[in-house]
Amino acid sequence: MFKISKGLGNVAESTLRFFAQIGVEEVSIPARLNDDVQLRPLVPSPQLKAPGSLPAMWDEAELQRIAERVRAFDLNPTLMDLPLSGRILLGLEGRDEDLRDVEMRVQMAARVGIRVLTYNFTALRASEGYAACEGAGRGGAHLRDFDFARIEGLPPLEAVGQHSQEQMWERLTLFLRAIVPVAERAGLRLALHPNDPPVPVYRGVAQPLWNLDSMKRLADVIDSRANSIFFDTGVTTEYGEDAAEAIRYFGRRDRIGTVHFRNVRVEEPHYRYTETFVDEGDCDIVACMRAFAEVGYEGGIDPDHTPGLIDDAHSSMGWAYAIGQLRALRLATY
Repeated sequence: MFKISKGLGNVAESTLRFFAQIGVEEVSIPARLNDDVQLRPLVPSPQLKAPGSLPAMWDEAELQRIAERVRAFDLNPTLMDLPLSGRILLGLEGRDEDLRDVEMRVQMAARVGIRVLTYNFTALRASEGYAACEGAGRGGAHLRDFDFARIEGLPPLEAVGQHSQEQMWERLTLFLRAIVPVAERAGLRLALHPNDPPVPVYRGVAQPLWNLDSMKRLADVIDSRANSIFFDTGVTTEYGEDAAEAIRYFGRRDRIGTVHFRNVRVEEPHYRYTETFVDEGDCDIVACMRAFAEVGYEGGIDPDHTPGLIDDAHSSMGWAYAIGQLRALRLATY
């Protein structure tokens, strides 16, 4: 049976107590001990510069304190984000040094008890194409949409340059061959999230995980459960694909490391869609939940995005609504 999961930006007592109360069971922990309860923006800031250097090396004792604090609220700290540098993503001098840094983080995470390290292989995210749709949702809820027309034809950034699919896949393959064996030996899984928004290219930078075929290609690079998919029902639907069938494809191969469970209304696959409540949109969430049960998936499922509700600056009501849906679906299908 899968676990109800949630990513944490902070480990404030109010945050941990709230998620424990509404039924979250496992969490993705931050790398730094912080109590800063920040507001969640409806639209992420655009990335208009080259990806940077790796953050300072994690402090293992600090990670242990974070894990212990989370466990004190009956939450299981099983996931973390694994940072990648511009030198890895863009194939720059110093990449090998950064790969050794990543190896050390993988080994450290395993010692702390982390089961899955999630990551993105996105040199430049197409977030300029997002926009707020205030009051456009059910009952006047705030949504966000994506429209490729907002970014189509935008020039490359001088600090980033142009990067082809072949170049991005060469770098991704090198990364996998270097790090997946480390994860195997450490006893944890890597889970790569698809490029989201899932367009083939943005400002001259190819998005290597932009469709279902590319996600299947990823799984074939190294045949190991340590080389897993961060499956996203929303992104799969943005592709114009049947998310339940995709769950069966990856789930039967035991290649789903963790899950984002959300919904979208698609006007044009890849290029124009609106993020909705989990029980709206084009993704058949009941069929998806049945597919997870069918393949025996036992990892985490996180509701990820939530529309903005009235007087809900911290999205507490939105998360409670989505997690309630997950718990009800689990009762009905498992």
